[in-house]
Amino acid sequence: MKNFIIKPFWFLLIIIFLIWDRGAAGLNSLILPSIGDSYQALKEIAISGILVKSFLITLRRTIIAYGSAVVIGIILALLLHRFSLMRQTFRPLITIIQATPPVVWVSLAVVWFGVADDLTPIFLIFIVSLPVIFVNIFQGLEEMNTDLIEMAEAYSTPRFRILKEIYLPSLLPALVSALSIAFAFAWKSSVFAEFIASSSGIGYQLSRANSLMATDRLFAWTIILILFMLFVEYYLLEKLKDYVSRWKND
Repeated sequence: MKNFIIKPFWFLLIIIFLIWDRGAAGLNSLILPSIGDSYQALKEIAISGILVKSFLITLRRTIIAYGSAVVIGIILALLLHRFSLMRQTFRPLITIIQATPPVVWVSLAVVWFGVADDLTPIFLIFIVSLPVIFVNIFQGLEEMNTDLIEMAEAYSTPRFRILKEIYLPSLLPALVSALSIAFAFAWKSSVFAEFIASSSGIGYQLSRANSLMATDRLFAWTIILILFMLFVEYYLLEKLKDYVSRWKND
């Protein structure tokens, strides 16, 4: 969190709030609610219990799909790096999945699963996150120093030790980067899927606020989404990066 709470950021934040305050004073609250209106809306949804309930639903879906994408993405990257036939067969498929816009996937999910509370968001999160994990890990494997691996194999080093002492340290930067980027994609995809095809979660609450033209609630939910991503990026992932750096150096 130390890299996040710094003076330049707070200075920029103050400027944003001042612009927001001045803009809201000259516009209808339907177009741009004031800071006070947004705070009041945030307070109301927190007191009602909707905030915690919706947040936990979205978080659960995100973790399930994101975790699955991480595991399968790493396994696929290792397999495609190891076997050329698999690489020639499946690598273009990953590119196709990555190039397909999320709106196409969510539309197909609605057709395949209907407006399902869990299936549609989980499917979209998984299909969007998987290529991000795969590409970063696969690229890390491709850029690995093969001389070290060949030397270790020449001295009959056990495979597990090669994985632990060569593969894993070399892949750590790519893995941390993949986890960070993929989670941002996963979180946004979850909200998008819930907005389009779910009756629960933060995305659904955004959809309700939008249909009711409750702009203050839209801003309130957006603030929650932003704060959570800042917490993940500048606290959880910072701790992971620090741990990885210490472990790698040791």
